[in-house]
Amino acid sequence: MTTKFAAFVTGLAMAVTLFTPGSATANTNARASVRTEMQAPRTVVTPLAMQYFCAKHRSECASSRRTQVTMSAELLTSLKQVTVQVNRAIRPKRDAADSWDLNPSSGDCEDYVLSKRSALIRSGVTPGALRIAYTHTGWGEPHAVLVVKTSEGDLVLDNLNNAVKSLRSTGYSIRSMSGANPLRWTAG
Repeated sequence: MTTKFAAFVTGLAMAVTLFTPGSATANTNARASVRTEMQAPRTVVTPLAMQYFCAKHRSECASSRRTQVTMSAELLTSLKQVTVQVNRAIRPKRDAADSWDLNPSSGDCEDYVLSKRSALIRSGVTPGALRIAYTHTGWGEPHAVLVVKTSEGDLVLDNLNNAVKSLRSTGYSIRSMSGANPLRWTAG
């Protein structure tokens, strides 16, 4: 597959995933985005760019049975350090083709997320607690963030700022997110 064709297919898959009617209406109000125990999450198509990334970097797509980490001062320090390091190391740049890269010199939100995920796994954070999530920015653009599942709630690492925030305090509504296995995604 040529690079241009792969980029086209990746973009098409992302558009379908982000803009399907089901996922667009899934979070129209705050109460609708909260799952009850009786509701099962809806499976969605894993973004093609993620599938391609994992095919190239199998070791970066590890999963684990542990789906959260215990919150501690050491974990919070590590999350803050990784966020600042990666945010400083990558210069923001929109991809001409949707290519997800690890530790590039410039890139978009997915590149930040993959780089932070990789650094955290290397520092000992269980891969199953690190989730790639799609949301929209305050100005309406599709955006990816890293969600860390902790014993005290979900924390968000974002390339738009260096703060480690609770998911609730970000104001983001998750449209789709990877599971403990980064090749399995669910809506909202």
